[in-house]
Amino acid sequence: MDCIPSDTINEVVNRFRSAYAIYVYGGSTDCSGGDIDITVFMEEVPSEIPRVSGNVDLQVFRRPRNTLFFVYIIKAGQLVYGNSLDIDVNSVVRSELEIIDEREYVFFNSDNEVMVCKSLKELMFLLAAIKCGIYESSNWYRMAKCLGSLGINVPYEFKHCLNPPSIDVLRHIGEPILRRIIWELKDAK
Repeated sequence: MDCIPSDTINEVVNRFRSAYAIYVYGGSTDCSGGDIDITVFMEEVPSEIPRVSGNVDLQVFRRPRNTLFFVYIIKAGQLVYGNSLDIDVNSVVRSELEIIDEREYVFFNSDNEVMVCKSLKELMFLLAAIKCGIYESSNWYRMAKCLGSLGINVPYEFKHCLNPPSIDVLRHIGEPILRRIIWELKDAK
């Protein structure tokens, strides 16, 4: 975590002293990310999340949910404050495998480009987690490398789903990838 200024972590810890756990995760842990991903877990989530100086993507939750996103935070992230949390990876993967069809439906039928983008992105991360493990799929670059080893070229258009290209572009670029990912995931079930 040499790429994360200690004053940034200290600022987050000072603002969230009542947190029971604070994690740094994603590309922040190996200096491959463009921002610093920090998640705070606390009982009383503030109605407004205070801004932190620097390029920080700060999220606050009451507790982790049973999703791959939280697995990456807890299992591949670094605890910087509080007590470590645990999450059952196998249970999460089983749950994620049960909603493959829902994500496929969203990809083809949603009129929201963010949802279309996220539906395929989440499936790509799921396949990478199954094929390469949690750590080797814990950020965009690791996931893309993992899927690349399977002959799947991950489209960069799906990296920033909060600001994605148009639905038409996403579907045109993503459909062949989606079909391959779903085939691989159904084979993994």
